[in-house]
Amino acid sequence: MYMAFLFQGLIALNMLYAFFLGNVHAGFTALLMLILTLVPYWVARKMDVQFPWFVFFLIAMALWFHTAGYVQGYYTTFYPYYDKVAHFVSGTAVALLGFLGVIFIDRYWKMNLRPHFIAGFTVIFGLAMAAAWEIYEFTIDSIFGGNLAGRMQASLADTMEDMIFTLVASLLVGVLASLWFRTHRKEEVMKAQPHEPGGLKG
Repeated sequence: MYMAFLFQGLIALNMLYAFFLGNVHAGFTALLMLILTLVPYWVARKMDVQFPWFVFFLIAMALWFHTAGYVQGYYTTFYPYYDKVAHFVSGTAVALLGFLGVIFIDRYWKMNLRPHFIAGFTVIFGLAMAAAWEIYEFTIDSIFGGNLAGRMQASLADTMEDMIFTLVASLLVGVLASLWFRTHRKEEVMKAQPHEPGGLKG
């Protein structure tokens, strides 16, 4: 959890740095990334559930990858390797979030979903979020313009490679989920949040 807090702090510092330099679209992206890191905490408190610690860590680290890439220029400095690593890490985090999300929905609405469906949904969710992110990048580029070095999308090939790396990460999570279900029940993923000092509910 401390590592998750560390990456959240780094995202906040990058946001302030971007706005200080007058890089509005990078600062706005960093702000969005920071807000997204807070979503799991809000869900855990609101829905009275306890996520595994690595969920918070992976999400914060994945969003830091993207934030630092834009603000610090790592996407350009370490092109094309940084971009692909960032999308693989974020793909893993997003797919894991989809996995936990569909299990929560299944429990909340008593849908009795089969493990294979949950694993398949995990992959589809990861790819869907990758598409949504690429649409966001295209929208920001269309609004703010700029040359290729300052754009979020360098080319069509770059966009497709990003989605492929995210798909590979999502498939990995889906396969691991299927293997996990062989020896565990889906009810074991999220436990009720204890109402005691030290819990997220406090």
